Amino acid sequence: MNHTISGGTAAYLLPGDPVKNVRLPKMFNAAFARYGIDAVMVPMQVATRDFAVFLKSAFLARNVRGMVIAPPHKPLAVDLLDGCGLFGRVAGSVNIVRRMDNRQLEGDLFDGEGLIGALDHCNIPFRGKRVLVLGAGVSAAAIGVALAEGGTVNGAESIAFHDTSPGKAAGVAAKLDAFFDAHVTAAESNDPAGYDLVVNATPIGLEEGAPLPVDVARMDGHAALFDILLRNQPTPLVRAARARGLNAQAGFEMLIQQMPYYFDYFGHAEAAEALRKDANFLRELIYPPAMAAEILAPLRYQSASVA
Repeated sequence: MNHTISGGTAAYLLPGDPVKNVRLPKMFNAAFARYGIDAVMVPMQVATRDFAVFLKSAFLARNVRGMVIAPPHKPLAVDLLDGCGLFGRVAGSVNIVRRMDNRQLEGDLFDGEGLIGALDHCNIPFRGKRVLVLGAGVSAAAIGVALAEGGTVNGAESIAFHDTSPGKAAGVAAKLDAFFDAHVTAAESNDPAGYDLVVNATPIGLEEGAPLPVDVARMDGHAALFDILLRNQPTPLVRAARARGLNAQAGFEMLIQQMPYYFDYFGHAEAAEALRKDANFLRELIYPPAMAAEILAPLRYQSASVA
């Protein structure tokens, strides 16, 4: 469906650096066209030093309704806003900004909701489970917030962070432990033994032949792995886990599961509800062809098949 841009078209921007391979504009514009929304999303290459000025000045245009913030700008946006959701405040990062009727700017973070939705879609249990999060950066913190938010009843039983930078994991763990009724700690090592779920939020092991961020041979037979990376999927880590018969999934589904939250936040409630019912057209759009068929009919892994 062709979309004619006019003076009445709402503009949504995606600032990042780089933005050459971002997928969200393609997804947003496909959804805008599918649901008859007169809007367009445009990626914007913005250097870190220019981001504060860009964010404030771009919203002077009345037809700019919102932004989705791409790396590395997510942490920078928080202090530029008039209001911020709880998840964004705790994680110190936002990935979405909207302009309110009073012209104030509000932001929030939906990385965590994206992960929770992806785990459910891929049949990966996390409620009441022991989770190891590899990494303690912005994305890892958002993931921890989402896993901890439900407490020990609807969230993970325990969450352990491990990062190669000394003290980084302990800092994130302490912050989350203070906000939520969940058992959050820093792991002394990346040993996955004893955990039900391992979430990789690091770029370690992305290239062929590089050491993996975790030894999948040490994972328990019933355990699952979720790799939030989008590049080079399925990554060597995902392939290694699958070779053992484990349920190991790539990060594309996190983007899919965030889309209804984005559309709700921007005031497109009907489109958000439609996306919750059927987002397969977006999966077909962004998944590599070799992975598309698999994710459209996720496998149900059985622990009995694990070697």
